[in-house]
Amino acid sequence: MTIQATFNRSQLKWDTYMFLGDQYLLYSLTDNVVRLGPRAISVGWPGLQDTQFATAIDAAVPFSWRLNPMAMDLPIEKDYLYIFRGDQYLRYDVANEQILYGPLEIAPLWPGMKDAGFERDLDAAFLDQEDVPFGTVDTYYFFKGDKFVTYDALTDRVSGGPYSIAAKWPGLKEAGLDRDLDAVVYQIIPPAVLAGTKRRLCYFVKGDQVLQFDLDEWKPLSGARGISDMWPGLKGTEFTAATPAPPYPPVKARADFRITFVNDGEYEPEPYGSIRLDLKDGSHFRIWTQKNQGNSTPTRNSAAPSMNLPFTATDIAKVGFWVDEYDLASGDDFLARGTKDFTGNGSYTVSSDDGHVTVDITITPAS
Repeated sequence: MTIQATFNRSQLKWDTYMFLGDQYLLYSLTDNVVRLGPRAISVGWPGLQDTQFATAIDAAVPFSWRLNPMAMDLPIEKDYLYIFRGDQYLRYDVANEQILYGPLEIAPLWPGMKDAGFERDLDAAFLDQEDVPFGTVDTYYFFKGDKFVTYDALTDRVSGGPYSIAAKWPGLKEAGLDRDLDAVVYQIIPPAVLAGTKRRLCYFVKGDQVLQFDLDEWKPLSGARGISDMWPGLKGTEFTAATPAPPYPPVKARADFRITFVNDGEYEPEPYGSIRLDLKDGSHFRIWTQKNQGNSTPTRNSAAPSMNLPFTATDIAKVGFWVDEYDLASGDDFLARGTKDFTGNGSYTVSSDDGHVTVDITITPAS
């Protein structure tokens, strides 16, 4: 098996999380040692429990944040992360081990990705931070098949592509790494002396091979090498093997949800909490999550997530609601607390002291 996805915790720390199926580990690129793991995603990332992201992910990238020179502390966004799987993504708070929001469809919320054919099934991704006068330019790179796109973090839209990987990245075609990548690892090497320049590197991973690439000089620093040769601390783990990664649980159904949040005392509620499907085998599957972010909790009357399901409608026992509403003036309101027996496609409503939440569910078998 081989590495399926990677990311660095933030723009300040260059230990790298590597994911394979439902497992992950934390690897030091500087010391070439495994700092943590391998261990189950559901254990080390408890906020992902009861979601499809606990069994495997396609890609992950840090949130692009700006350093305020006038602030005493680093922004909380330094610990935020986007995680992708299939046609869904979510934003995750690593420091507090919880989903900020999601899962949501990529297509409507990442402008330009659908037009480029990158609205689902990403192969790899990384966030590049290039120094410019008076700051940095943050650019996301997304890879799929034999193509890649760039995504401008500031304007929040696709800024280039789709481009041919072979045509734009010298040395990758010769190394057999110009299509169907498994992961791209990003690394910044700090300057050796004060006022020196940092180095920006990335590593293209496919099967048991990896190629080191200099982003400043835009050229490969080596040919393809074995993963265990490039990163000896991984030797003896499944993260170095060439055999295919374990497949995702098969898709058995497609679900479309329409969620309506109602607080009789407010025109524009700020709901937070979670809604999930309780399965007959005792497991759970979350379909909507929103963290209580105080004044930053988004205002919304509705949400419309759609997603693939690794189970069928006949496997569902109940629909569970735990939704409150942020209210600075008079204390938070209770919108929905409880469950409804699932009887098939239709509308399900749960009320509480201050309002109610309705979920319209349409589930169709996978074709």
